Amino acid sequence: MAFATLLAAAGLLACGAPGHAIVTEVYYDAAGDDTGWEFVELHNPFAHALPLAGARIEAGDGSAPGRWTLRWTGAPGDTLRAGARFVVGGSRVSPPPDAIVSLDLQNGPDALRVVWPGGATEVVGWGAHEFPEYACGAAAPDAPSGFSLARIPDESDAGANAHDFRVSAPSPGAPNQAGRDLAVVRGTLRLSPAQPAPGAQAELSLLVANAGREPLDAGVARLLVSGDALEPPSALALGALESGETLRVALDVRAAFAGRAFVRAAVELPSDAAPLNDADTLRVRVGVGPLELTEIQFHPAQGEGEWVEVRNRSGLALALGGFTLGDRSGAAGRVVSAAWLAPESLAVLAQDRAAFTRAFPQLDSARVAAVSPWASLNNSNDENGVADVVMLRESDALPVDEVPYSASGVAAGVPLEKSDGLWAAAAGAPGTPLAPPRVAKPGAFEFDVAPRRVAGPGGDVMLAWRLPWPRARVTVELFDLDGRRAGVLLNDVASTAAGERRVRLDGARPGLFVAQLRARSDTATLTRSALLRIVREDS
Repeated sequence: MAFATLLAAAGLLACGAPGHAIVTEVYYDAAGDDTGWEFVELHNPFAHALPLAGARIEAGDGSAPGRWTLRWTGAPGDTLRAGARFVVGGSRVSPPPDAIVSLDLQNGPDALRVVWPGGATEVVGWGAHEFPEYACGAAAPDAPSGFSLARIPDESDAGANAHDFRVSAPSPGAPNQAGRDLAVVRGTLRLSPAQPAPGAQAELSLLVANAGREPLDAGVARLLVSGDALEPPSALALGALESGETLRVALDVRAAFAGRAFVRAAVELPSDAAPLNDADTLRVRVGVGPLELTEIQFHPAQGEGEWVEVRNRSGLALALGGFTLGDRSGAAGRVVSAAWLAPESLAVLAQDRAAFTRAFPQLDSARVAAVSPWASLNNSNDENGVADVVMLRESDALPVDEVPYSASGVAAGVPLEKSDGLWAAAAGAPGTPLAPPRVAKPGAFEFDVAPRRVAGPGGDVMLAWRLPWPRARVTVELFDLDGRRAGVLLNDVASTAAGERRVRLDGARPGLFVAQLRARSDTATLTRSALLRIVREDS
């Protein structure tokens, strides 16, 4: 009998309940939507069977004391054989769990608790906790998306969750650490761009993890990529991996035919002891989807809620119900509608359908559908210049359309519109829902700033321009009278033939400045300037 088993038999487990099964793995944050993927694994370290009848698994909310919620109760016939495992989890866990239930566990700092008949308990906590009831000793680390917390070795007893549990590739129903085990981390398989054009190059990436005790030398394992989405299949030798180490692998692939397809990635390691975690499959779309995002209102100003406009480009009538809309966080809601959308027709997907139809009473409400729950869109850019990514998917999560957008210089109430393949701010608020964008015709090159005298710092000005081209990139910089640059008001934003942006003069000192607009098309660059006086707020 293993040393940890002897300790358990003697009732000396510091965190487990003496004489009972122990928690050996918790998976609470799947990549993307957690629904159906979460699980808790119980292990019997004894040489005799253990009853699970009446055992309770409770989820703990670490934000306040005493917040425990029942998630599962052992049935009268539930029994854990000697040395075996019992998995409680969602319907998408593979192999299927012994008990199927929606656990709805939270990311850290949170916890779970097993309460046995008679009152004995075991607590497993993750993340930085304020209240000691949510962990045994120091809490385990908060596992990133796609990873579980696994007791390694399976019967480890070091006196604290932090010492017993490690971030690991999920392995429901199997030993957490075989001697030799290379795994594909489920849910990390990605194709970028998500919808490559037929024949286009794309990057396929994923995480592989050495889940075994033995280190792996470079070249001993390889990655095999196959599936009808790619041409031709690919193989790649993998580098060295220490026990517990994770490696990101990326390779260039070429997309095949247009339409629905799949990609399969599998690791090949001689004498791998756990083949069930060796592969993952990704369903992808090559080419465009049936719906196209055409307008995005991420910061409404008249109480209508956020909304997006879509166009049916499939050539056939489409049922709107069942599509999902989300953001880059992975949060997504389902389109709630029984309506069918005619070919080339527009529809609005709204955060608050009632509020939207009140704000736009003249529009055809039959083409306005609610999305529930709505994933709120960001109003400010990250360090990469992207505010958020609007993701449209079919009900089976297959990509339909995806639009990253910048919020830079877009005034509140003004949506972003797609015109001739170009995304830019609409001509003005409130946009053109259920109608084509108002496209300005190219004309004389003009630039203006209003007002020309503004109190600062922190004052607002409206930048407005007209261009001699249907599309361009626009930058507006502020210079003092000695030619020194004093700030950037707009940085390389996409524009149609006419546009306007309201910007704040944060950090600008009082004085007389030159605001210079630089417009760049595919063939030429033009500049225009306007004077701007910034005065003290008390002037």
